[in-house]
Amino acid sequence: MATTYRLRVVTPERTIYDRPVVMIVVRSTEGEIGILAHHMQIITPLLPHIMTIYLEDGKTEQMTIGGGFLEVQADETTVLADSAETADMVDIARAERARQRALERLNTGGGQTAVDLARAERALKRAENRLKLAGRLMTH
Repeated sequence: MATTYRLRVVTPERTIYDRPVVMIVVRSTEGEIGILAHHMQIITPLLPHIMTIYLEDGKTEQMTIGGGFLEVQADETTVLADSAETADMVDIARAERARQRALERLNTGGGQTAVDLARAERALKRAENRLKLAGRLMTH
């Protein structure tokens, strides 16, 4: 039987996930990180991505993370996310509208600051992650 630890995924609005897991894979600013039980303590920023959660029964779950921070402690890992959604939480119409708005901003980039373009790129990534998780956008 695999060793588990408590995973909590928290957004500014609420706790999205709180249960024992075997492992998670997240995308930090330094690359992908796999977290098992007894991982060294760290705090690292997270990029928008689809997090994979490995459960004790051998199943996996996925969740979009809109950026934030990962904090690993002795027996608990917390993802402090700007936003987080499971597949059944995704509002497909809203995600598609957000994707279209971000694409329009990127395609009409003239006159926008680097900050504006970075925001549009981040919004596009978040929207595409939501659509991928909901099975509405093919991965490249």
